[in-house]
Amino acid sequence: MSLPQTSMSSPTLTIGKSRTYAVIAFGAASVLALAIGRDLLHMPLQVSDSLAEILNAVRSPSAWHEFAGHVTDASYFRPMRFATIKIVSDIGDGNYFLAYRLFHALLVVAFLGLFVGALRVRDRLSLVALPLALTVFVGMHTFLGTVKEQYPIPHFLEVAVFTLVALNLAQARGGIRVDVALLLTLVVAALTLETGLLVWVVVVAAWLAGMSGVSKRTVILTSAVLAGYVWMRFLQNGVGVPTIDERNTGFLLETIDGQGIRERFGNNLAPFYAYNVFSSLSSLLFAEPRSGVWVSVRAFLSDDGLAPVNFINIGASLFGTGLITAYVIDRWRSGVRRPVTLADQHVVVAAAVLLASAAMCYVYTKDEILSAAGAFYAVMVFGATVHVLDGWSKRRRSWMATAALCVLFIAGSAAWATRAAGVHHVLRTQAFVQRNDWTRLEREWRRDGNWERYADSRPLVRRLQREAISMRVVNPRFVPRWMERVFDRYY
Repeated sequence: MSLPQTSMSSPTLTIGKSRTYAVIAFGAASVLALAIGRDLLHMPLQVSDSLAEILNAVRSPSAWHEFAGHVTDASYFRPMRFATIKIVSDIGDGNYFLAYRLFHALLVVAFLGLFVGALRVRDRLSLVALPLALTVFVGMHTFLGTVKEQYPIPHFLEVAVFTLVALNLAQARGGIRVDVALLLTLVVAALTLETGLLVWVVVVAAWLAGMSGVSKRTVILTSAVLAGYVWMRFLQNGVGVPTIDERNTGFLLETIDGQGIRERFGNNLAPFYAYNVFSSLSSLLFAEPRSGVWVSVRAFLSDDGLAPVNFINIGASLFGTGLITAYVIDRWRSGVRRPVTLADQHVVVAAAVLLASAAMCYVYTKDEILSAAGAFYAVMVFGATVHVLDGWSKRRRSWMATAALCVLFIAGSAAWATRAAGVHHVLRTQAFVQRNDWTRLEREWRRDGNWERYADSRPLVRRLQREAISMRVVNPRFVPRWMERVFDRYY
C-alpha cells in the first residue's frame, strides 16, 4: 500500500520556496546596485570637497593618526570619517580613483542588500510587491544625494547603511552578539557623522515596536553610548551644533545665506527652525520642497512653467504616501493599537526615523540628511503594498474597482520607475561636470592658495587630473532635451 505524500515533505518544500523567493529578491536588488555602481565607476573624482581631503589622507601616516587627530577636533566631531578616508586611500595604494569609487559602489550594493534583507521576502505576494519597493527606494530624491555626494567617501550613505544594519539586527533573535553588534554600529555611525545617532533612534523605536532583536538591556547600553557621545562632543570637545551662518539653505522659493536669514527673522529663529523641520518632513512624504525650496511652485511662477518631472515627482510621492496612509487607517479600523506584524513594526520604526531626521534639519534642510529616512519610507511602502494586495485578493470586488486599482498601481509604479531611471541620467550629467572641473583645477587652486599648499603633491594631482580628463563621459548636449524635463534634477 502506497502512502500519500503529505506532511513529511511540506515543510521542506515551504522552506525551499521561501529561500527561492529570497534569492530572487536579492538578485533583483543586485541588478539595480550593479547598474548604479557602473555609473559611479565612470564618474571622475570630485575636485571640490574631495581632492584636498584625498591628498591629506595620502600624507597622513596612518588611519589611527587620522582618527586620534580628529577626536578632539573643535569644529566637527567626525573622527571615523577621516579614518575611513585614510583606510580607503591605503587600500588603493596609488589607484585612488578605483579605491574611492569602488568603495562607493560597494556601499550602494550593501544599501540595497540590507534593504531587501529587512523586507524578508518569503512568499509570492511579497515578491510581487518588491519591484515597486525597489523603485521607491532608488527613486527617492534622498537616494540621489547618496550617490552624487561631493566628498571622498559618501558619509551620508554610510549612515544610511548603518541604520539599515541596525534594523536588520533588530529583526534578529537577539542576544549578546546582537547587542554588541548594535553598540558597535552606533559607535561607528555616530563618530562618522552626526546623523549616525539615528541608529539609536532605530534601536529605541524597534524596542517599542516589540522587535525580537532589541531588549531593554540593548536600549540601556545604546543610551549609555549616546550619553558618552554627548559628553565627549559638547562637554569635552566643546563642539556645538551647526549655525545658520555655516551653510546656505532653502526657504520658500529661494536659497538664502545666514545674513539673509537674520534679515528676515532677526533674533527669533524659531519660525525658521519650524519651517525647516516641516519642509523636511513634507519633502519625504510629498517630494516638495527640495532642500527647503518649493521647486514646483517656483517653476509654475516662472516663464517656463511646470515640467513633466514636477508632476511625476509629486504624483509618485502621493501614490506612495497614499498607500502608507491607507495601511495605517485600515489597521486602526481593524482594532490594531500596537504593532502585531512586521509591517506594523516597520511603520513604528520608520515614523521615528522620519521625525528624527526632519528634526535634525532644523538649522538647514538638505536632501542628503534625509537619506536614511528615505530608505525607511520605502520600507513602509513595501509593507503597505503587500497589505493592500493581500486584502484585495481576499475580498470580492467588481471588475470596475479592480480595473481602477490596476490603473492606479500602473500609474504609480511608472512614476516611481521614472524617478529611479532618472538617477542614471543625473549621474552621467554629473560625470561630465566633474571631468570639466579638473580642467580648471590649476587656475582655481592658485587663486585659493591650494596650489602652493600642496606643492609636494603636484605629481599626484597631475596624474589624477590626466585620469579624470581622459575619462570618456557623455556630453549632455548629445542627450535628448526631453530628458531634462522628465528626469529629476539635483537641487
